[in-house]
Amino acid sequence: MKPKLLLWDMGTVVTRYTESCVDAVRRFNARLASTEEYADFQLPDRPAARCFLAVEGGTVRGGYLLNPHCYAFRGEVRTIAHYQGPISEGVLDKAYAGIGAQMLRTALKEQPLLFGLGMGGFDNPLPRMLSAMGWTLAGVPFYALVMHPQRFLRELRALRGSLPQRAAMELARATGAGWLAIHLAQRASAVRTPRAGFHWEVVPRFGAWADAVWEKSHRRYAMIALRHREALEALYPEREGRFLRIRVSEGTAPVGWAVVLDTAMRDHKHFGNLRVGSIVDCLALAGSEYPVIAAATDALKRRNVDLIVSNQMHRDWGAALRRAGFFSGPTNYVFAASRALSALIQPLEQAAREIHLNRGDGDGPIHL
Repeated sequence: MKPKLLLWDMGTVVTRYTESCVDAVRRFNARLASTEEYADFQLPDRPAARCFLAVEGGTVRGGYLLNPHCYAFRGEVRTIAHYQGPISEGVLDKAYAGIGAQMLRTALKEQPLLFGLGMGGFDNPLPRMLSAMGWTLAGVPFYALVMHPQRFLRELRALRGSLPQRAAMELARATGAGWLAIHLAQRASAVRTPRAGFHWEVVPRFGAWADAVWEKSHRRYAMIALRHREALEALYPEREGRFLRIRVSEGTAPVGWAVVLDTAMRDHKHFGNLRVGSIVDCLALAGSEYPVIAAATDALKRRNVDLIVSNQMHRDWGAALRRAGFFSGPTNYVFAASRALSALIQPLEQAAREIHLNRGDGDGPIHL
């Protein structure tokens, strides 16, 4: 069956990925892999149902994935799509700079309700292009809690990029000034003990109780991905042993849950060799956000991680993290909404902190 041609622009056609394009995709990936900056940006090696390619003659010049997701908007469920991993020859050759916009226009024709997530920060090419094309962008705040300050100061490469930075970190570590500063900063806002009656446990799977938490909580969010039992089992399947599922209860009644990771980093570009705990995903009844964060933090602390991180958009989850002693820092995790999607949550600038987004959305907990 001949693939559907979706858009023609200056000799380049955007079309669905079929078997006939495999060799051309591999050559495109090889061109990216030959560069240090874009070596990790690769299109699927085999045809994928949701993958689209920009093709000039028989040469692949770019591609992207268009992944559908169900989100609830104040309780109303709509299907929207994640504009995932777009990459074009324009990053290698400015003669193809227009292909990125061409691919985006094609994606919008296919699904006007589009979003982007992650993207490495506001200054990267994709967020800048989305902003120029009328999309609304908002950062998903980053939070961190340092458990072992000495290892943190030695290993965190984001603070050791230059010789003066490395010297300052070593001085702070050697004198104890770094430990003291981190301790005081985290203690300033921390109230570490939830009220009596809350308790947590690690569970092997999500049960019917997760449906009850979803039904009692999701309508208050301006936007939230489906997080009932079926969705959670697909996102965090029992066979994936790396996910820790934490159920939090008050008395005998579950009030929320969290999914966390415990990852020993190896020569990571940001975290070096730190053991990083991450609060990937979470949901709670209104008012129970802090007990859930406290439980996730306690679980990771018992595993002796060096650092705990999380990205959380909603203001109540941010407040819960700050109450648990987390501090906020610069974020490279960006949420972008197309014009049609923004219209569902207008005004987005004010509603952004009523959206529930974290590392469980979009690509999922990659790089963690």
